[in-house]
Amino acid sequence: MNAIVDISQIRLETDRLILRPWEQGDLEDFYEYARVDGVGQMAGWLPHDSIEATQKVLDSFISKKKTFALEWKENGKVIGSLGLEKEEPVLELPKDRVGRSIGYVLSKDYWGRGVMAEALRAVIDYCFREEHCDFLTCGHFLSNYRSRRVMEKCGFVPVAETLHQTRWGSWEPTRLYLLRNFRKVTALWDVTGIRIESPRLLLRPLAMEDLEAFHEIVSDPDVASMEGGCPCADLAMTRQRLENSVSRKEDLAIIRKDTGAMIGIIAAQARDWKRYPMDPWMVGREFGFGLNKAHWGNGFAPEAVTAVTRYCFDTLRYDFVSCGHFLRNQRSARVIEKCGFHFLFEGEFDFDPNVTERIRTYIRYNPKMEK
Repeated sequence: MNAIVDISQIRLETDRLILRPWEQGDLEDFYEYARVDGVGQMAGWLPHDSIEATQKVLDSFISKKKTFALEWKENGKVIGSLGLEKEEPVLELPKDRVGRSIGYVLSKDYWGRGVMAEALRAVIDYCFREEHCDFLTCGHFLSNYRSRRVMEKCGFVPVAETLHQTRWGSWEPTRLYLLRNFRKVTALWDVTGIRIESPRLLLRPLAMEDLEAFHEIVSDPDVASMEGGCPCADLAMTRQRLENSVSRKEDLAIIRKDTGAMIGIIAAQARDWKRYPMDPWMVGREFGFGLNKAHWGNGFAPEAVTAVTRYCFDTLRYDFVSCGHFLRNQRSARVIEKCGFHFLFEGEFDFDPNVTERIRTYIRYNPKMEK
């Protein structure tokens, strides 16, 4: 489905460019590059043979409100265009997802300087961050190696080949590309106000009042080893870590109902979903959990994970939740398997320049998705 687009009030800036709506005063600059042989042909149209022809296209750019003018900051000159066109029907994308197809042209004087990739990255960020598009598509004639490099630099992935009819009637072999908004794979999550109960546990937002209990967990070398971090050496270090955790609003404290003691933490985290071999049109989060060693072996961790999973599926309507463990952490492996997660993939992750860990990741889909 085509996203609704109106760029008439939008202004984007990069190091060298201003991307803004077209204006009537841009006519001379537009005509200057549009009449040059070899420019328009890369996008399927012939060089403009008169300024009147350029005027008609300029009027269309202004009225349709979907094409950016690329203004070179150094001299204020318009050197190209970038349009958010209707999506390519050949790709048969999901009907409930929205996006646009990107087309662009650049003055020949600025080729080979990374200008179009700079502009394209800015528009990708705008479409994904502000317009919440699920995807963007793009395409180039197979002979247009310059556009191919631009698309690949910006993360587009080739998905199909087709024939495109040019304005002069020929049919050009064309490669189509897709870029998915992996930011949208991460579902919304804010622990503020969350209260989840299970038979023995209460899960509520982690708070600064949990400092002593939190310190007991994060200062334990055995717990830290299972989480891939270093134990907190003192209360000051723990306080800083707790402040960071509380500010992220991702972590729930695990409380025993019978004693009122805080015995662990469970968080729903964002991940680099590009690495995950899964349907990128779904949304969810990944769980991470840690438990005070004194409470290991009593089934508290699977009880907490199960309760939060149910909340994510029934209340937040997530499509999936995932969970992972270091290969050496067989305790977490048993917890994850007990909670109905299925193996997804195994890979290496860098935690700092000197530490690489191999992690096995599991996934559980919302049962409503499987029906």
